[in-house]
Amino acid sequence: MHVWDATSLITCAKFQVDGRLLLDYALDADTITIPMEVKEETVDSGLPRGFPDAVEIRRRVESGRIAVRAAERLSDPLEEVLELYGLQEGDKAVLRMALHEPDDVAVVTDDRLLYIVIQRCERGAMFLPDFVEKHAARGAFDAPTALKLLMAMRSRLPAGFVEHSARRLEGVI
Repeated sequence: MHVWDATSLITCAKFQVDGRLLLDYALDADTITIPMEVKEETVDSGLPRGFPDAVEIRRRVESGRIAVRAAERLSDPLEEVLELYGLQEGDKAVLRMALHEPDDVAVVTDDRLLYIVIQRCERGAMFLPDFVEKHAARGAFDAPTALKLLMAMRSRLPAGFVEHSARRLEGVI
């Protein structure tokens, strides 16, 4: 299971490879869990604005393919630290959920601050391209498909992220 933040979820609901949303490739590879705040950020806020990605995420939530759970608050001192970081509500909820899960649960994010905070909390985090790499290595999809997935998301990520993963998939680094 992976806990996903809003940015990665939206990216996967926006882009397609071979007529399928990246989101469906991700769901075929692993379980996606999101906190209520991420659902509010992606679906509840996106639907009134007519965002197609919100419709796609809602469909997968309603079908049970994406699990939505409440994120329990942390200790008051840790909640105070989260406030100091200036994380958005959805990101704080992702972190809360990750800290209440077993150590082997990783967060999928494209938010660099959230990634750093999760690492500082000694939990697993990966960027969306890392998720693709990991599941290609496990055989969820072959390397050519993984490369297509990476290229499809390229416009939503900072320069270097996709290229780094692509080079690793190609075996040149």
